[in-house]
Amino acid sequence: MASSLVLCLVSLLMATISTTTCSPQELNPDVNSDPTDRPSGSTGRPETAEMSGGPWRSIQAEMVHKDHPLRAAPGSLSFKERAERDFQSSRRRLEVLRSRQERWLAGGGGLPTYVSNMTTSANEEEYVMMISLGTPAQNFLAIVDTGSDLTWLQCQPCADCFPQADPLYDPSRSSSHANLTCADSACQWFTSQYPDFTHPNCPLESGSSSNASCNFFYAYGDASNTTGDIAIDTIHLTSTDGAVVDVPNFLFGCSQSSFSDSGLFSNDGIVGLGRGGISFPTQLGASFGYIFSYCLVPATGVATQTSQLIFGSAATSNATGIQYTPILSNSTFYFVGLQAISVAGQPLGIPSSVFANNDTDSRTYFDSGATFTYLHPQALDALVTALVAAIPFPQIPITINGVDYCWNASGLTDADIAARVPTVSFNFTGANYDLSYDNTFLTFDDASFCLVIFSVPLGSASIIGNHQQRNVYMVYDLANSQIGFVPRNCDDSVSV
Repeated sequence: MASSLVLCLVSLLMATISTTTCSPQELNPDVNSDPTDRPSGSTGRPETAEMSGGPWRSIQAEMVHKDHPLRAAPGSLSFKERAERDFQSSRRRLEVLRSRQERWLAGGGGLPTYVSNMTTSANEEEYVMMISLGTPAQNFLAIVDTGSDLTWLQCQPCADCFPQADPLYDPSRSSSHANLTCADSACQWFTSQYPDFTHPNCPLESGSSSNASCNFFYAYGDASNTTGDIAIDTIHLTSTDGAVVDVPNFLFGCSQSSFSDSGLFSNDGIVGLGRGGISFPTQLGASFGYIFSYCLVPATGVATQTSQLIFGSAATSNATGIQYTPILSNSTFYFVGLQAISVAGQPLGIPSSVFANNDTDSRTYFDSGATFTYLHPQALDALVTALVAAIPFPQIPITINGVDYCWNASGLTDADIAARVPTVSFNFTGANYDLSYDNTFLTFDDASFCLVIFSVPLGSASIIGNHQQRNVYMVYDLANSQIGFVPRNCDDSVSV
């Protein structure tokens, strides 16, 4: 553990995210300083502390899919049952995110006034990672989500928490924990940037002298909600060189009550990897650089291989052949410019207005928390028409709830089927994203296979979900406002 707390103020007034270097005075505060002793009335974002325990190159974490052999419970669902579950879960998330996109656009831009979907059940969601918080450390499993900013956990005392396998985070056990107050500049920044959150204790204007707790209330598209206090504590990470990295003053949500009629809540919390000022990569960016990568191992991957999440310069150490496309918006979401879709190398005849990228209907973003990909209806219709014409197998009646297009290839192996099915490509600004057969379809035991790209409701942005990101090395370069990708066998160990 570091014996001193390191505070480094990152300016809010920035057109693009940049690294802030702390002065020697900032890097050596008094060992008895109060971790909540922050500049009052500052217009800056929450202070981000430099890492302790260096030197280090980058930090890393391990992610596991909910159906991976390391995670799946004995007697788990069949492949078909898991597929149906994922279709329903993904559609539900789509509706929740649609509501938030509409609210963000109605607000005229800037940071969104919501957080992303809180579907945190390991039985419903996708990739989870260990998060270690407090002094001494308390460990939790949380969902990794590029579609949200806030990292939050369920905390004691909890008036109405949903069941989770791990003990609740206990602030009283952590000597490095502190609740923010309304007078804290970080709280004032938080309430001003997220005004649609309910802040019953704190006024939205800056300069408050109240010592009341900086609290929050989040409501979601399906009426689920969670409430608690905004707090800081030390988060413990691992460097790519194997060293322990302690980061004090990490801002997170300490949830003490949640409600959901839809069963959205049932795990420890979420790690927000979005682009907002309170997200994991933004808070820690001054230390590791505003860049991270992951390579998603499929649920049926090697039993001992996990998906690596890497922050810092090592994020690009395995990026040979990577292509980059610009990020188009300053919102939480990673919006990119989808310009066309191709089948077997031939662009489909989709009007350019569908990909104009200037309104909700034509926006496209990458989302690790969504299972599947959803496209504008006109784009999906063109894609399906081209696939039906090119796939040399008969279509079969729908037997799986939520799937619309399936084919019969009985007697053939996956490799045989893949060799006869055309490749689908998303043509982004400056980069082509080629989907493998396994990214585009699901194959079942009877050698039937189904398209797992769906139609987004009108008025919603298109989504590139994690099924289409598996076995692709993904780089999120916030510093240069770009996303990179290259096909990669994620089952192979990644050296950094």
